[in-house]
Amino acid sequence: MSEYAENGLPIRPVTGEDLDRIEEFFAVMGGETRAFFNRNGWNHDTAVAYCKKPDPAFRYFLAEADGRVAGIVFLWGMNTSIPWMGIAVRDDMKGKHVGRQLIAYVQKYAREQGKGGIQLTTHVANLRGQALYEAMGFEMIGIHGASNEFFYLFRYRDE
Repeated sequence: MSEYAENGLPIRPVTGEDLDRIEEFFAVMGGETRAFFNRNGWNHDTAVAYCKKPDPAFRYFLAEADGRVAGIVFLWGMNTSIPWMGIAVRDDMKGKHVGRQLIAYVQKYAREQGKGGIQLTTHVANLRGQALYEAMGFEMIGIHGASNEFFYLFRYRDE
């Protein structure tokens, strides 16, 4: 499964061959992105572990630009009806609709897998992310108790 975003970036599943690119993506991540996406290094560690040995409960996808990772998106809890999503875009690619395309990609993917929707949490200060999630059809449901972050839900609706 590979598609091209409006800006021409390919989006595809992450493989073991992407390990160096994933490491570089996290190494150049700016402070704000790190604070919103990689606090305590969990997202880095799980992405690296996935490259080394894919876990069937996870799915990772990346957008590429000039041989680099422009953004990554993952779904975890694929053994549930509504998996969790995480997303990060390379700092120099923000504002180029990479995040929008990655979300559209996993929304389509999750629906094809028979999922009922997608859930996520985001830091209360992540205004850019909140605007994007709402533009992509996510609803802010409340505060996630364990993280004290905003809890968002995207549900598939029959047309």
